[in-house]
Amino acid sequence: MTDTPLRHTLELTDLPAAPAPAADFLAGRRVLILNGTAEWRSSVRRAVTGHGGTAAVWDTDAPEPPASDSGTDVIIDLGVAADAEVVGPDAWREPMTRTVTALRGVYADWAGEVRTDRLSYVAVTFMGGSMGLLADAGAQPLGGLWAGLAKTLPREFPACRPLVVDLADRPDLGEVVVTELAAGRLLEVGRLGERRVTLLPREQPVDGDPIPVDSSDLLLFTGGARGIGFEIALEMAARYDCEVVVTGRSPLPGPDTSWLTASPAEFAAIERRMYLTRGDTSVPRTRARVAGMRQAREIRHNLSRADERGLRIRYRPCDVTDRADVAALVRSLGDRLSMVVHNAGIDRPARLPKKATPEFLDVIEVKVDGFGNVLAALGDHRLKMLCAVGSQTGRYGGMPGQLDYAAANDGLARLAGWAGHRLGYPVKTLAWPTWEGVGLITNLKAASRYMRPIAVGDGVQAWRAELTRSGSGEIGFMGEIGEVAPQYLNGIPLPPGWAGRSTMLSRRFFLGEVVAYAPGSLLESEHRVDADWATCVDDVRIDGVPALPVSLALEYLQAVSLWLGPPGEEAPGHRYLRDVWVRPGVLRLPPGGEMTLVRRARSRWDGDDWVIDVSLWHGEVCAAEGRVVYTTGDEQPAPPFDAEGRPAVPAAVRYRWSSMDVAIAEQPASGGEWAVPVARTSALDLFTLREPPQPQLPINHLETVIRMSPPAGTDDDREEQWEIDSAWFHQSCREEAVFVRTDADRRRAVIADKDGRALAVLSRPRWRVTQ
Repeated sequence: MTDTPLRHTLELTDLPAAPAPAADFLAGRRVLILNGTAEWRSSVRRAVTGHGGTAAVWDTDAPEPPASDSGTDVIIDLGVAADAEVVGPDAWREPMTRTVTALRGVYADWAGEVRTDRLSYVAVTFMGGSMGLLADAGAQPLGGLWAGLAKTLPREFPACRPLVVDLADRPDLGEVVVTELAAGRLLEVGRLGERRVTLLPREQPVDGDPIPVDSSDLLLFTGGARGIGFEIALEMAARYDCEVVVTGRSPLPGPDTSWLTASPAEFAAIERRMYLTRGDTSVPRTRARVAGMRQAREIRHNLSRADERGLRIRYRPCDVTDRADVAALVRSLGDRLSMVVHNAGIDRPARLPKKATPEFLDVIEVKVDGFGNVLAALGDHRLKMLCAVGSQTGRYGGMPGQLDYAAANDGLARLAGWAGHRLGYPVKTLAWPTWEGVGLITNLKAASRYMRPIAVGDGVQAWRAELTRSGSGEIGFMGEIGEVAPQYLNGIPLPPGWAGRSTMLSRRFFLGEVVAYAPGSLLESEHRVDADWATCVDDVRIDGVPALPVSLALEYLQAVSLWLGPPGEEAPGHRYLRDVWVRPGVLRLPPGGEMTLVRRARSRWDGDDWVIDVSLWHGEVCAAEGRVVYTTGDEQPAPPFDAEGRPAVPAAVRYRWSSMDVAIAEQPASGGEWAVPVARTSALDLFTLREPPQPQLPINHLETVIRMSPPAGTDDDREEQWEIDSAWFHQSCREEAVFVRTDADRRRAVIADKDGRALAVLSRPRWRVTQ
């Protein structure tokens, strides 16, 4: 990776007041209310029934949630009580167990739902209304566990809308929660007194005062003997000649242990023998033993790396979930201890039905109770820096199977923020993306589909800069975002100044309002077109009436591939459009200048090809249809052509252009093939929005192809339809397109770069009259 991820901090930004929900907003919906205090649950129950809903309250003394034959539509989870001990052991365990039990109870129903207007999970937290960003004497930072869980729920339940509402304890709690549920799409909203706020990431360079580190310093890294923790430990010891203690849960085997010192080939043989001779030992237990042996070998290798360089790095066994163990370790390090980095963590990704509740809770325990135990052990001991190692999984939600890991990381970030408000020295949480080749992520290739990994060298230097500069709070590092679930895309705030902001806003625009969604199989969405801001409708006319350009209809069709692409890591790699037709007459704006289009798409295997059948509707009439095909076959680009080319003749059709910036020359007397340069599309030419969406397709060049397509051959008023057999587009087509060329018989159109290299090929573009 060559681009350093965006470093950003969080700030509060004000939101408009939320309108009061309709009196029947929850009519026909069953709402499960759990956790919190009896007073809170009663307040929510009154609000739910007051807006037409059916409230089912799970009291804390009941072992199971109330039974129902009709299913649950909304869960309002009040999390951990505000007066629960923040750093005490197990303060969160009982309410989180209820949460997990409730989610297991709805799993089959919620996982199978595709309509997006039914399911919601609301996590109510009590950090004072600022989501923990501001100091508040009554804040309960453990609510961050439920916030992180909520933001990852769409990976388990794709049609579920998650919402986090942060409050101070208030008498109208229930009404506020229902109002926010009805208000909109943001993932996190706080009520800070009379203000309604959300968190906004903002680019921020490292700007704190320098923190000196030298040979007199002693640094403690919990869980720092492997992965990214050891890489930064190595860097600190090498650069500053400081002493570093790294920990792991278990003592290391003696140096005479044969498997510990075996070569890779010898260890592979040992591993095979363990599986073959496991007897009554289960495969999972054997796998766990092998994993432990691999971890011990990695630790030994890392310590050898340090020894070879003469660095002062030593290993101490310590179970961070054992308060006495942590206290003993910290006590033994004495007054020289100047920095602590809580890096310990575990990640065991598995969807909820395949993960036992104790395993779920263990992931949280290591991060959150581990940090609490560090705080308790430190007491009044003053550090130069206390650093909690978090993840973007907590801030923006995780991958499938990471409910617990996301909960743990957001809980850790809020807990560290709470500590930073109270301690007299810097406390930072570093929320990292995936690291390339190291770290806790079990499947790097799968993780890379969601966010581009950070290179180890970049990450280490960024981390060192954070440890040696003062400051407190959550610092995030955001890489290029890949796959993103629709519920996230419409709910997360995007940092101003971030290089990926325009791309994500464009994805959000062409996603539209999701009506139904099932990953890998179904997407239905609504798209509003308004002449007040969609100035592109002024560029084309059908019988004098403004209409959406055909090229943008193609953009809506092909955009579904962002959410319905082929499953699996070895999926077909080449993508093209096939069997496409567009009826411009159906895309005319009605009186008033506003229309809503509905896009419907389903995906399937067709032999070795992955096919997405997609259509665009205006009311009850289909306006466009086509297929997005992923194939294992080779792309078939047209050969380069002479960039001088020849001009062409426009087709005489009812689809007319008024101001589209296309360059069309006169037809030469001899006819023949032609090529013409075309100006690239500016997003501002299409949409007069403050941050207009940028289509992926080269709009002006496509309109030129459409204009040059063979005409329907009639002057009557029958409906005209533009068609192509197939089209493929190189990923750089939008940025590098210069020329449009057609063959002499106009059976093929090519969009090419300045040197004549084909960037797109459209087979048999044509107009046809429909009956």
